[in-house]
Amino acid sequence: MESDNVLEEPKKILCVGLVCVDLIQICESFPKEDSDQRCLEQRWQRGGNASNNCTVLSQLGAPCEFFGTVSKGVFADYVECDFRDLNISCDNCIVHEGCDFPLSSVIINKENGSRTIIHSNRNLPELTAKDFHKLDLSKYCWIHFEGRRNTSAISAMMRRVVHYNEEERSENQPRVRLSVELEKANRTQLLDLIPLCDVSFVGKDFATSQAYSTMSDTIRLLKPSLSPGSQLVVAWGDRGAMGVSKDGKIVQSIAYTPTEIVDTLGAGDTFVAATIFQLVNGGSLQESITFGCKLAGAKIAIEGLKNLGV
Repeated sequence: MESDNVLEEPKKILCVGLVCVDLIQICESFPKEDSDQRCLEQRWQRGGNASNNCTVLSQLGAPCEFFGTVSKGVFADYVECDFRDLNISCDNCIVHEGCDFPLSSVIINKENGSRTIIHSNRNLPELTAKDFHKLDLSKYCWIHFEGRRNTSAISAMMRRVVHYNEEERSENQPRVRLSVELEKANRTQLLDLIPLCDVSFVGKDFATSQAYSTMSDTIRLLKPSLSPGSQLVVAWGDRGAMGVSKDGKIVQSIAYTPTEIVDTLGAGDTFVAATIFQLVNGGSLQESITFGCKLAGAKIAIEGLKNLGV
């Protein structure tokens, strides 16, 4: 006798933000201005914070989806194939014909693994709240937003999720949790998103642009912005990470720096994705940021993001 029960599709982690193509050149040392030199190696790589988050989550075994704007053409085809190869859904992306695909020229200095990024986005529009409202929110367990310049639209998207959780979600469905990453310097308006989120990630570049000098200083100044029961995570590169848990407890993890630093591009995205993965799977904030720091350390010991060994 056949069962009427249908297995429910696992809920996905949705990452909202940028996908671009990174044009990477690895150099013996950082090039001098007005010089002519050869690189050691050149490659293409799918990039963008939210896109990279998905790359890491997929390798960790989490069902995930990227949501952002794209155009058409050779770069878009490359990105779509790369998403498919890693079982990352991108079916809901908003396509804008006649626009250029975002590109980043990246110089990786082999001497120290540093990455210098020159980004180009000539005319591809950012996501709108109307774009986001087309999504079926019941398919997701967690929605992570890359903090970008379309802050008012991101705020409207987050409020749509809050409304879903409070008014539309069925009683047997868990809340969709929200997170945001504040990374880019001098985007002060992104601070308005913190009260809407379950977890807020703050990067060193953003923090120092706000005159926050340490992780402790950042936590002290931003903690009052948190909604009850929400959490704050501050990442500080080679100093590790610090956070505020749901009960207000301060937790901290050291950085797990490898013996040789090969490639730091995407290390912060790795940390964020790994931390979210642990939180989704019931980890404490201490366990989650420690796992994030460990995986970020493993990432900077290798080229790219696809061979994390997880």
